[in-house]
Amino acid sequence: MESVNDIYAVAHHWANRIGEGAKASNLFFEQEKIYSYGRHFLIAKHVYNEHGGHAVLLTERTYSRSTSAHVNIVRRASSHLHLLNVPDPDLPAEELFEKWYNRIKGIAGALDNARKPQKYLLDIQAVFERAKHYADFYGFAMPEILIKAAEIQNTAQYFELLQQERELRKAQEKKAQADALKVQRLKLKIWRKFGIDYLPAADGFDYLRFNKEKQSIETSQKVEFPLAAGHQLYGLVLATLKKGGCRDCRESFLGRYSISQINKRFIRVGCHKVSLTEIQSFAKKQGW
Repeated sequence: MESVNDIYAVAHHWANRIGEGAKASNLFFEQEKIYSYGRHFLIAKHVYNEHGGHAVLLTERTYSRSTSAHVNIVRRASSHLHLLNVPDPDLPAEELFEKWYNRIKGIAGALDNARKPQKYLLDIQAVFERAKHYADFYGFAMPEILIKAAEIQNTAQYFELLQQERELRKAQEKKAQADALKVQRLKLKIWRKFGIDYLPAADGFDYLRFNKEKQSIETSQKVEFPLAAGHQLYGLVLATLKKGGCRDCRESFLGRYSISQINKRFIRVGCHKVSLTEIQSFAKKQGW
């Protein structure tokens, strides 16, 4: 990395893409990115859209007086470029839109007690314009909830937005869960054929497979134990179910895993939760 005379030279070298890196005091750049003090604080970066358009993403973050001075120096050095002010240049589009939305929501929340609501409405539009400039540069579609937030003119609309947000979040969570379950079903088939060793539980349950070579049972959390031990546990499960099941069963598996629950739906052993359907399917395949 080249050492230059002062931080102003660093900023100008970066803005005009002179060299691959330069440093003076606590301001430095590497390739497209320029930092204050360290890589934990990215001031700005050069970016390009799919049409070859060039812009600079400039942070809106603040940290210290010296870092704020660095940001201002970089802003002036790149004033001839297409500047896009963003909450954090390192964040992906989805997170940037979320931050802009939350800013607008915070401003709108103060409308009810505002002496001069027009000032707050102008602030809302200023935030939205920054988001729109960013979206326009990349050709991104603006999130519907963000567009709706920018239309707020009064408290009633603010509370209406909050209700819409709750409904949207609920729908997003439902879709995310459905997508995760779909992926799990595909990966479960691969796991059962020993294509992978570990399977994250999107549905909250763990699964079993038989390792014929080792004569052992393996769980989707990558725990392995002898088939004979599994057979004994199965016997305990059946006996306990005949008595109505148990909670805090005061039993252990392999002398170290606490058996905390056995019921008609599942058993819980240590950190594992295995459905009774999974257990019965496995037992049937073993001829138990």
